[in-house]
Amino acid sequence: MNKEDYRDKIEEHRQSFEDEQNEQQSLSRVSRMNKNGNKNKKPKNTRRKTPLMTILFVIFILIPLTILIYFWKFYEPGKTIEQAEKDTAEQVVELDPSESSASDKDKEKGKGQDDQGDKKAQEQSQKDADKLAAEQKAAEEAKKAEEAKKAEEAKKAEEARIAQQQAEAARKAEEAKKAEEAKQNAKATTHTVKANENLYRIALNHYGDGSEATLAKIRAFNGMSSNTVRVGQVIRLP
Repeated sequence: MNKEDYRDKIEEHRQSFEDEQNEQQSLSRVSRMNKNGNKNKKPKNTRRKTPLMTILFVIFILIPLTILIYFWKFYEPGKTIEQAEKDTAEQVVELDPSESSASDKDKEKGKGQDDQGDKKAQEQSQKDADKLAAEQKAAEEAKKAEEAKKAEEAKKAEEARIAQQQAEAARKAEEAKKAEEAKQNAKATTHTVKANENLYRIALNHYGDGSEATLAKIRAFNGMSSNTVRVGQVIRLP
């Protein structure tokens, strides 16, 4: 709808309003003439039909709506109402192809910006998801490292406990060995080597057995490396 259509509609409403006013004035003149021409005749009880709804419609709906459409379509800031009416009367609104193409370009640009915004939002969402996954992975790795550390500490504690037990067992064995040696030393007798005696004869005289086992026992007890003895040597006999 162009400016001429709006002007035609406004003119039609104005013409209908003037016709109603003229009709009302004609009815008023006829009623006055009837009243003055026939005084004896009783006036008819006629009700003047006032187009109240039409007047209210024009005042409260049509006029404000027309003004609103006028300001929305044709009014430009900086121009007076007379200049705007003159420009509206002289010019016909035409659609500029360049403006249409520019509008299409703006729409395409806006669409491209929206697509770019959606792409950026998707990229940001993907980055957030990757960051969350990395944080979860780091937390899991830290948890595994903590568990491995605890397991290593438990392993070291167990090894230390085993080593302590072994050391304690070795210490007790050494003490038992020393106690046994002391006991044997307490029970052991001594023999002073005389002339024409050797280790075999000494073992035979004391144990009644000159076997190699008995000789080895005597050598080990005295720290000897051979069966050689000398006169006057003191030998301990276990």
